[in-house]
Amino acid sequence: MRAHLAYVGNMKFRVQAEDRPAITLHSADEGETPEGPSPMQTALLAAMACTAGDVVSILEKERVPLAGLEIEAEAERAPKTPRVLTKVHLHYKIRGDGIPKPSVERAIALSTEKYCSVGIMLRRGGVEWLNTYEILPSR
Repeated sequence: MRAHLAYVGNMKFRVQAEDRPAITLHSADEGETPEGPSPMQTALLAAMACTAGDVVSILEKERVPLAGLEIEAEAERAPKTPRVLTKVHLHYKIRGDGIPKPSVERAIALSTEKYCSVGIMLRRGGVEWLNTYEILPSR
């Protein structure tokens, strides 16, 4: 894996992984309008995207009639430097009609315990992790 970072000023960094589009990370000062997520927010977003991909893939392989997936996240950070993530709560909102609860539980468990490398890395680093979910009808 290869990546590149360039400082563009005012605590903004343009980052790009290999052949992917570049994005801006911004450690904005309080009261300043951020122009992108902070590096720590990016870690949380990466964990969310990682598990979302796993859950969708697992449910689709089981032919579960998935109409949508959203994840709401809350995270806490250590009060002192280094301000690492200490707790993460992911709440999955699974949309679809006739979705079996055991399939959702299995998909989330497999992602959490086996497949989501970002989440597993964070937990191995000591982050407390909580997953909850709800199954909602198709819109």
